[in-house]
Amino acid sequence: MDDVLSQEEIDLLIKASGQSVEVEEEEVDASETGLRYDFRKPNKFAKDHVRALQRIYDQFCRTYSGLMSAKLRARMDLRVSTIEQLTFGEFVRSLPHPSVLAIFSAEPLEGSAILQLSPDTAALLHDRLCGGPGRLVARPGGLTDIELAVLRKQVLDVICKMMNDAWQDVAELRFRLQQTESNPQFLQGSAERDVVVLLSFSFEFNGFQDMVNFCIPYRMLEPIMKDLTHHKLFESLRQPDPKKLQQLKEKVRSVILPVEVELGTVTVTVQDLLDLEVGDAIPLDRGQHDHLDIKIGSLTKFKGTPGKLGSRLGVVITEVCDDGEGEQSDE
Repeated sequence: MDDVLSQEEIDLLIKASGQSVEVEEEEVDASETGLRYDFRKPNKFAKDHVRALQRIYDQFCRTYSGLMSAKLRARMDLRVSTIEQLTFGEFVRSLPHPSVLAIFSAEPLEGSAILQLSPDTAALLHDRLCGGPGRLVARPGGLTDIELAVLRKQVLDVICKMMNDAWQDVAELRFRLQQTESNPQFLQGSAERDVVVLLSFSFEFNGFQDMVNFCIPYRMLEPIMKDLTHHKLFESLRQPDPKKLQQLKEKVRSVILPVEVELGTVTVTVQDLLDLEVGDAIPLDRGQHDHLDIKIGSLTKFKGTPGKLGSRLGVVITEVCDDGEGEQSDE
């Protein structure tokens, strides 16, 4: 006990070691300026991973928008709006009820990805696919079984194919629709604290705007995370092979398209149709010198006047219709 220092000796030691005390204080101050880290919500996706996902789904949106615009015969626009990471529980709690929830697998990866559509977006797409104008109509409840069947075949199955193509530079994935759900509380794809990446897409069609969400768990992408920033992801940015480009041009040029010239239209009753006899004349809605519609497939692309080329009947193109005029005349 003889080695115990008195209070006087302790004070002298503190004064003599003033420099070391200052160093310790500086180290404490430096530690206070460090970055905070929330262990309850770990940051699993690096900036490179987010940029790679942005590129993959930008390509998906361009391809899917073009395909669906042709299918719907009107412009549909889908774009990546935001990419963020959160927990699966936060994602589920943010979903409205009811929702149209499509659960996808991505073989050979384990786990499930979830696509969320609002009932309004799903009903609008169903209406247009079934020949309607594609306008939003207020309606109670969710989708019927028949409406869901049309949505699976015409929308969700197409999403699977487009995602397969979008991911091919990273890994050979086979997206498949497992099931659909309407209540977010029934989702069992991940644990509540599992980290997920949430891609939000802006959807626009016929003046209607909405958000579409796609959730991918981190543990699902973990086996291929290293490939997200691999150099082969950027190989498609190189110049295309001239031989393949020439082959593609030749295939496009050899595609056969039906060309029709519409002389005019008329509406008659069934009784008038039954009373027609040989020699009767049916007046059309166009005059002798009016321009005729020239259709490529089902769209009016040109205007023209009838004539003869030798012994054959023909039509002279007098005007090229833009996309808006073509769609309007077709409808």
